Amino acid sequence: MHNSSGDPVATISEAEASGDIAALYGDIRATLAVPVVNLIWRHLAVFPGGLDWAWRSLKPLYASGAIVAEARALRAGLDIPVLSGLSPAGLRAVGLGDRDLAQIMMILRSYESSNAMNIIALGALLARLDGVSVSTSPAPAHSGAVDAVSGAMPKLLSLDDMAPHLRDLVVALNAVGGRADILASMYRHLANWPPYLALIQTLITPFDGLEPVIVGVIDEGRRRAAGLAARLADPAQAPDAKTQAELRRVLNRFIDGPIGKMIAVVPLIRQAMPA
Repeated sequence: MHNSSGDPVATISEAEASGDIAALYGDIRATLAVPVVNLIWRHLAVFPGGLDWAWRSLKPLYASGAIVAEARALRAGLDIPVLSGLSPAGLRAVGLGDRDLAQIMMILRSYESSNAMNIIALGALLARLDGVSVSTSPAPAHSGAVDAVSGAMPKLLSLDDMAPHLRDLVVALNAVGGRADILASMYRHLANWPPYLALIQTLITPFDGLEPVIVGVIDEGRRRAAGLAARLADPAQAPDAKTQAELRRVLNRFIDGPIGKMIAVVPLIRQAMPA
């Protein structure tokens, strides 16, 4: 059941955020260098103190470059096939111009970058909540900044905003790769270009090799994340035991669901775009 923001789980939307939550959202966007606060962060905001604790715990790992380095290594190790590409002529034939394609690519790059960082960061937080202790060597020096993705995100459409055929298309795309109980926000952003969604559905639905890629992403993401858990900050104010148990459930659900899945799906789509 989606809420008034159109999100499939309870959230504080970016438009609704104020005060400390708005400030945290601004810091998340700036730190991840993407123009959107992903669904998982919007969901964590509904738990009293949950977003603040999570972000304060993780922020030093972003500042050190550790999360960026692990996310980049995770993405580099993916074995994503290159499907038959979408041609410039075909995209133009369905009415997509240069401006449309530039915004679509920005959306794809934003989710590709942020999802990889999220599985590392949130996996490290989950490892802490699970009491996982991994022996690590001293923290290495990390170089390189986040690959910034700039631009303005289009309206994040809710299912109720969509005509029935478009809603069915979004739901069908979300079913690719399984793990469909949480609707991936990327498809709601791309729903501003229905012809594009129709093209990528035709492209990726017949592909039957996603499951081992997704499982590999989740396993490798969790492994890399656990190695960073000991380097998390330790904020003075931690959520109570009941909230921590709920956060553990949420993080498992998102890592094993939309985050892990979309790390595999997004590059499959992006690599099909014309150079």
